Amino acid sequence: MNKMPESLSLQALNRRDMLQLAAMFGIALSVPTLAAKAPLAPLSADEMALIGDVSELIIPATDTGGALAAGVPDFVKMMLSNWFSDAERDHFMSGLREFSAASSKKYGKPFAALSASQKDLYFGELLAAAEAAPHSLSAGNVPHTPFVVLMKRLTIFGYYSSELGATTELHQQVASAQYVPAAEIKAGDRADSGITAALYPFSAS
Repeated sequence: MNKMPESLSLQALNRRDMLQLAAMFGIALSVPTLAAKAPLAPLSADEMALIGDVSELIIPATDTGGALAAGVPDFVKMMLSNWFSDAERDHFMSGLREFSAASSKKYGKPFAALSASQKDLYFGELLAAAEAAPHSLSAGNVPHTPFVVLMKRLTIFGYYSSELGATTELHQQVASAQYVPAAEIKAGDRADSGITAALYPFSAS
């Protein structure tokens, strides 16, 4: 497989690069505006750690690496910087801070200090409630999708478009050697990496 050019590294990806890569891998991404926007303010160490903790709840390490091993926090940072609009980015960051503040209010300590079971319960309850509620845009076209839902979307896309997700967690199968009309799937078999083409369209709204 050809190595990705340095100009298309995660840190250097811009929105047009992302569209080209999405087309290459069959990933459906909803196209945001390409208008100029303000640079992303640096994320604090605590914010990056929270993004990492939440992403690892969504895809934890098992017999293969989880979201942290796949570099999902850096993927989220890249998406915030190069893909999200100003309104989408502000909405995500506001949601992140509200998520953190509500954790401190509920448990009397920051999210990072919670036990594994507390983290799982807190995030799981918020995600279940958020996914059960309808989401829409305001009159000012400001996204309403909750932070926990956005993190789930970003984690899935970041993980399964990473090298670890596409070649280790999934079975890397570019093209079958022969056509098998009724292939047998056994317990423990991994899905082919072509599964990325079946991912739902990503939207920051």
